[in-house]
Amino acid sequence: MYREFMDEHVIPLKARLDDFLPVVLGLRKAAQIVMPAELPDAGILGATIDDSFRQKMAGKRLPGESLTDYLKNRTARMRSKNKAQDLRFRLQMLRDIYRDVVEKSRSYQVYMNWIDKWGLHRKELEARPTIREIYIFEDEDIAVQLEELQDLRKDIRYNFAKNPDPSLSGSLRVFPEEHNSAFLRKAGGILGFPDCCIERYVFDRNSGVLSPEVRASNQIAHSDSPDDVDTYAYFTKDFFPCQPDCPEAAKIGRAIHKALCEVDPDLAKSYEEHVAGNMRLVKQYPDIIQNRLARLQQEARQQEVEPGEE
Repeated sequence: MYREFMDEHVIPLKARLDDFLPVVLGLRKAAQIVMPAELPDAGILGATIDDSFRQKMAGKRLPGESLTDYLKNRTARMRSKNKAQDLRFRLQMLRDIYRDVVEKSRSYQVYMNWIDKWGLHRKELEARPTIREIYIFEDEDIAVQLEELQDLRKDIRYNFAKNPDPSLSGSLRVFPEEHNSAFLRKAGGILGFPDCCIERYVFDRNSGVLSPEVRASNQIAHSDSPDDVDTYAYFTKDFFPCQPDCPEAAKIGRAIHKALCEVDPDLAKSYEEHVAGNMRLVKQYPDIIQNRLARLQQEARQQEVEPGEE
């Protein structure tokens, strides 16, 4: 099955090394795959979602849409008498579009099939109506923790929506949970990140001085010696070790490398290159996150869905 998995061209090597294999090998409690952003055809799926939303809001019938569904949506839109009803209509429309576009795509189905083939559990959390976090894990207890995480996110967003502050940064308005210490600690724990790195991330996110992305990027850029950076500390995507040579983070990376050596020495060599690439990505991350945030804010404006109201 391993050979079949490695021959699956739909799943990029990065996803195999970041998400699937560390969990399959029991070296990470859970991994998170963001849909559709991390699918290989994310650009096409995202553009299709945006175009479908615009057409449906203009009252057009989508190709392949049944007449029953078209009339049902049209009737629901006409019955939206106030802002709250219109918002609920838009949110449900976006969720329906996500289901029709993403969940029916071949790439999504290949990912889900391989999660099942490996005997892993999966749970989906909604970050926004058209952004989902798919968590994959072996221990069923993780599912309970993820339910608690989603409930915490809903509470944070509800409280934020009740007390909006227009002066706050764009990232805080879009994802207020990203500045909540309890949420960050719980999410980091579920993903198996070292405690020292979680605490540094929480401190940075709430300090108002340097974000975790800028701090981690600066640490690499200003390292005096190559020995100050241990690439194994960058064992997975979107992870910012407390220090570029964090021994706890590097321990996880080396454990994954050792296990891969026993499975396939060539793949272990690829993992060495992979963690080095993760490190370089962290160095570039401030620019990446700004571009990503600008895109999310634009999507939110286009869809006229206020953060916290979903």
